[in-house]
Amino acid sequence: MINKRIDELFEAIKNSNEYQEYLNIGEVMNQDEEINKLVSEIKTLQKKSVNLEYNNDDSYKEVDKLIDEKVKELNKRPLYQEYLRRMNNFNDMLSESSSNIEEYINSKI
Repeated sequence: MINKRIDELFEAIKNSNEYQEYLNIGEVMNQDEEINKLVSEIKTLQKKSVNLEYNNDDSYKEVDKLIDEKVKELNKRPLYQEYLRRMNNFNDMLSESSSNIEEYINSKI
């Protein structure tokens, strides 16, 4: 019985407007070559920074500055801003659902 209810909950989440909007903007964003390039560059630089810092190489600070510049450039893009907005809306819905489940369980214990 519990598994059925959990499956129903997941189905409701998958069918929610927040999740569908998040998926839709994600698909659109994945087609934007400039955004994908920036994200890829940021990930590569982050790995480099972590390795440099791990090896006690202070040049990671310069790499971090470059990361900050790339992130600022990414955050200026309206499509990416919309992606973040929709992602936050979806995360808020999940958080609220989780809180409601926790309250329900606590009220029954």
